[in-house]
Amino acid sequence: MTRPDSSLQASPRRPFRRAAGGALGLLLWIAGCSGLPLSPPPPSGMVPVPAGEFLMGSRIDNPREWGDTDEEPVHAVWLDTFYIDRYEASAAEFAEFLNAFPHFAPGFLETGPAVTIERVNGEYRPRPGLERYPANRINWYGAQAYCVWRGKRLPTEAEWEKAARGTDGRIFPWGNEHPDNSRATYRRSFRKLGFRAMEPVDSMPQGASPYGVHHMAGNVWEWVQDWYEDTYYEHSPRKNPPGPGTGVHKVLRGGNWYYKAYYMRTTYRFNDPPESFKVWQGVRCAWSP
Repeated sequence: MTRPDSSLQASPRRPFRRAAGGALGLLLWIAGCSGLPLSPPPPSGMVPVPAGEFLMGSRIDNPREWGDTDEEPVHAVWLDTFYIDRYEASAAEFAEFLNAFPHFAPGFLETGPAVTIERVNGEYRPRPGLERYPANRINWYGAQAYCVWRGKRLPTEAEWEKAARGTDGRIFPWGNEHPDNSRATYRRSFRKLGFRAMEPVDSMPQGASPYGVHHMAGNVWEWVQDWYEDTYYEHSPRKNPPGPGTGVHKVLRGGNWYYKAYYMRTTYRFNDPPESFKVWQGVRCAWSP
């Protein structure tokens, strides 16, 4: 495999995360070097979400008074068939990706005491015993590059929401019942529990979505493809909405181990700058046939 063009290589003083143009170049390079056929079968570990319509968004006028103005109006969205990872990217999976691109890795994930991946002797590895825990403190560029490296992509915001709630308008992935710690990592303090605030990515099946997707509430916030725009639902296209063309922040969905129920709702829209590193940021990927 050839190395990336030297123009994409970041110096220690100018980390990759600060060069948005380099992000696009590396993604294209990964895709070109992947050796994947143009129409591969669905990657393993993914579940299909069939084509069809669902209602996206939430009404603020409801008995619980749950909802923000950026979740309105409720609108019908048609999505083509897509696949989504059953589990969030694990520490072992994301460490493998980082080791494939060590020069760019510091621009994709920031290590630290609350991160499930550590760097030892120049090599990234999951902390012992946390191999199946979610990779965390990933920025949007790292999430996007990881998915491309896997022959996949980030889900759109609409795809993520349908995979989380199905077509029956449920408030949480498992239904409308309030969360508890049998369904999601809920109101857990990392300061008190350490990494036990999270759970392995393949755990808690009772909290799975209608399509059998785990941890779409709790564990880590998950980056999606879309730029964030608070009024996007007022003018988004009905079929396969791609999100705004430009923006400042990217959308994350699903809550994390500490947040209360309000933020774990399938319709809640969080956002952060794409270059930011926070301990609750993670990723799962999508794929189109």
